[in-house]
Amino acid sequence: MITASSIRNYAINTVPEHTFALLLALRRSIIAYRQSVADGAWQRAGQFCYFDYPIRDLAGSTLGVIGDGVLGQAVADLGRAFGMKVLFSTYKGVSGMGPLYTQFEDVLRRSDVITLHAPLLPSTRNMIGPAEFALMERRPLLINTARGGLVDEDALCKALERGQIAGAGFDVVTKEPPPPDHPFMRLLSYPNFILTPHVAWASREAVQGLADQLIENVELGWRGTPRNVVAV
Repeated sequence: MITASSIRNYAINTVPEHTFALLLALRRSIIAYRQSVADGAWQRAGQFCYFDYPIRDLAGSTLGVIGDGVLGQAVADLGRAFGMKVLFSTYKGVSGMGPLYTQFEDVLRRSDVITLHAPLLPSTRNMIGPAEFALMERRPLLINTARGGLVDEDALCKALERGQIAGAGFDVVTKEPPPPDHPFMRLLSYPNFILTPHVAWASREAVQGLADQLIENVELGWRGTPRNVVAV
């Protein structure tokens, strides 16, 4: 059988890459510029470039990581490679976690990008809501490739519409697929919002690896030497 740990092992590479794909696309307004070129803005500009949307470097900016597991650590490594300062958040409502962690509220205040890599638990459901958006003094990007439900989705829409955050990139939604009246659906026309269909884990290489493991497990079972056996 394919276990949760197997999927997690393949996700160590794919999820951080997808996280940074969303981050870079938003930080450099890739989606907005692509659409504006398709709409003829470059021709109308009449010059070799134009600056209709913000473009920001990652180097020198602050990356706040909420979730200190293998995925959060891998994203932090990529952030450091881009020259970002990384802050690992304490668990919300918990203090005294040691010098390697920054208090949750301070991470919200100080970060230029906030990325979520926490499990969905009663203690983490809607961990980012109206009060948390109000603390985001630097108008950060918010990236969620972890679980739907970590962010109050109505509050996210309001924060984006009010300019409390610079943009958002999500690969997960509380209800998947989202219904037509889901609040995220009205954001799809925004140049600073990206929604992908829970595919951060699903690179070709990762899917092939899982398929290979499935085939191997079937062959081992056929030979009478199964592994990952579940006791019932």
